Amino acid sequence: MEAEPAVAVCRVRVKPRQCDAQGMVHAIRYYEFFEDGFLEWLDRFAGGYGAVRADGVDLVIRANGCDYRGSARLDDILVMEVAPTRIGRTSLSMSFTMRREQDGGTVVIGHATYVAVAGAGAVDLPERLRRYG
Repeated sequence: MEAEPAVAVCRVRVKPRQCDAQGMVHAIRYYEFFEDGFLEWLDRFAGGYGAVRADGVDLVIRANGCDYRGSARLDDILVMEVAPTRIGRTSLSMSFTMRREQDGGTVVIGHATYVAVAGAGAVDLPERLRRYG
């Protein structure tokens, strides 16, 4: 029997503060959506960010990026799929795919790599995260 993929699905309603003067989501806001999605993924699959911290590690962003495929506007509902793409000894890479709920159009595809740190450097990921690799 194959393991169920560790995909969290999040819904985001675009608010006025997330838009630019043209009423479109400002490019930088997607990174905030990704971070919220990652925290939701941690809640669902790893016991939450507090549990990771209780393991004695913190997670810091090593790299991230965003491929803009479309646009989202005020009051759009965006559906974001958050999933791990690579799990290494000390790092966890995630993907974030956001689509408009009303038509399924892809708006952005993002990625981020988080590194487990403690004290002065990188440490092994806690088991609660490694098990998805």
